[in-house]
Amino acid sequence: MTIHPSTTTDHLIPLPALMLGAAGLIPFVGTAACLLVAPDFLGLGSGLLHMALVTYAALIASFLGGVRWGNVLAKPEHHQREFVLAVMPSLVAWLALATPRPYDLMMLIGIFLALGVSDIGLVLAGGAPRWYGKLRVGLTAIAVTSLLGALLAQ
Repeated sequence: MTIHPSTTTDHLIPLPALMLGAAGLIPFVGTAACLLVAPDFLGLGSGLLHMALVTYAALIASFLGGVRWGNVLAKPEHHQREFVLAVMPSLVAWLALATPRPYDLMMLIGIFLALGVSDIGLVLAGGAPRWYGKLRVGLTAIAVTSLLGALLAQ
């Protein structure tokens, strides 16, 4: 039996993707919360917490670029534009690591918003299941909110 992409199973987020996606938000939310409420958490200081958040966000942006790269490889035709879009998150995130506060957070917020929009476009174009779009909207909203919270804590 073939399941048509528009059936309800295409809308349900698989439990492992949901659980692992949510777990991936722990460093975003936890670090941002510490920066907002207890910037000297465990004597770490806000500088170290800030760097931990920026580094983690850069890693996740690179991971999301890798997801796009894998998506391009899965297609029978490979378009140069898609490969470039898959590499850009890593490059911009790397630049964010070398950018002073608060511009590093601003760059990362921009990356995550762009990736979220790009992933919705991927879903709408039929390049990913609908559940992926739903997952990415939720994860992006929380990641960006966390980065905005850290920005406000400065």
